[in-house]
Formats: sequence, C-alpha cells, structure tokens
Amino acid sequence: MTTVPLATHNADTVFTMFREQNPVEHANRQFKGPLAVRPVFLHSPERVEALVFLLMISLMVYFLVQRTYRENTPEDAPEKERRTTTATILDAFRNYAILIDHNPLGRVVHATRLTTRQREILRRLNLPSPTQTLSRRLARPPD
Repeated sequence: MTTVPLATHNADTVFTMFREQNPVEHANRQFKGPLAVRPVFLHSPERVEALVFLLMISLMVYFLVQRTYRENTPEDAPEKERRTTTATILDAFRNYAILIDHNPLGRVVHATRLTTRQREILRRLNLPSPTQTLSRRLARPPD
C-alpha cells in the first residue's frame, strides 16, 4: 500500500524508492551508535560534553566524505563504485605512509607514491595530494 498516485509512479519505481531508504536508515543507525560513549573519567561534565561533540563532528565528516565521493562518481560507474563507503575509502589508504628522515641538516619529510586508486579517490573528493599539502606546509629541504 502506498499513497503515491499510480499516475505519477509505477510500482517498480515506488518499490525502488522504498528500497533506497535502507542506506539512509543505516547511516542514521551508525550516526547514533558510536555516540554511546564508554565510561570515561574526564573530571567534569563539560569535558564529557566536549568529547561527545568531537565524536559527533567526526561522524559528520565521516559521512560527508562518503557523500562527496558518491556525488562525484559518474552515473555510468558500476553499482559497487557508486555505493562506496567511507570505510572502503579509508581502507584504500591503509598502506600509505609519510616518511620522516633525519639527517645532519635536519628533518626531511617524504610522502610515498599514491596508487592509481588513491589518486582517483583524492580527485573525486577534490583534495590535494599529500605531496602537494606537504610542499605548502613544510619548509623547503636543505640543499
């Protein structure tokens, strides 16, 4: 049963719209779940509130990454690609590293080479590469 008029949508369209509610409900469940903070001793209610607020911001960023990626994925991409989650995105960077070398002239920071998949993810998220970010943030290495 539905209140959607048959003249505007057929049964397949209505059923598809119903099935697409599940990811939204799943996101809401995840958003609410991790905020069940274990007992922590932060000495004041204000610090506990601050911790919960930071967790809430982190979860919002988590879902924003997923949303941005999906919005920038082409319509003709495979279904799996269009449903990529933040967990999958973060997993793609599991083996990525920033190397810090210490030499007599000081500290030198290097970013490892990005894979094709990592470059594609950063492009869809409209983020600079780690090398670009490091070159803007750090002083030039000594010659």
